[in-house]
Amino acid sequence: MQNFHLSKRLTAISQFVTEGDRVADIGTDHAYVPIHLVENGTIDFAIASDVGEGPVKIAKANIEAAGLSDKIDVRLADGLTGIKPEDAVSAVIIAGMGGQLINDILDAGLDYLDGTETLILGPNRDVFEVRQWLNQHEFGIVDEAILEEDGHVYEIVVAGRTKPEVPYTDADLQFGPILRKQKSPLFIEQLKIRGEKTEAILAGLSDANLVPFTKIREQENLLKLIEAELA
Repeated sequence: MQNFHLSKRLTAISQFVTEGDRVADIGTDHAYVPIHLVENGTIDFAIASDVGEGPVKIAKANIEAAGLSDKIDVRLADGLTGIKPEDAVSAVIIAGMGGQLINDILDAGLDYLDGTETLILGPNRDVFEVRQWLNQHEFGIVDEAILEEDGHVYEIVVAGRTKPEVPYTDADLQFGPILRKQKSPLFIEQLKIRGEKTEAILAGLSDANLVPFTKIREQENLLKLIEAELA
């Protein structure tokens, strides 16, 4: 049995894995998510992959301690390069890192996917950039979540390689097409905070000696989107 506490964020990520999935957890760190999923009976195969030798060593030790070495394969690999066709992976988890790094991993590793996998992405910042990447590469966003843990707000984006029936709007990419429909109290709270920050940025730009017009226009457009969303 597991002898660790799965965080609220990792629990939320785990809940997007479907029973019977074959999972690749990229940047696995301690391998907590694969261990949790196997112990719960949700899956019976996972790849726990990390680019660092230290995390790989820790992941191996945790998996061995859980008695799951026959079901979770630990691999030292950069991004998606550790995935093999015979793994028949159906869900890829990339979480606990910045959105730009997630995009870089996807850019570099698309050839290691066959296009049928579900992507479960948990950026700790730059979620907009992740949604932009998904949109540009014709991945449809099929689910999302927003949660708060230890004073930090996280968003989770779940996507599949299927072009959305209706093109995403700027508001969809900024705030999340699913989150916009759900309109949770945390979502609304974060929009209000973001609006206040955007107003402060605009005030600062208006006081600058050299006014970057493009930056001002960008922030003005964002503020309009936020105000429309809150209306």
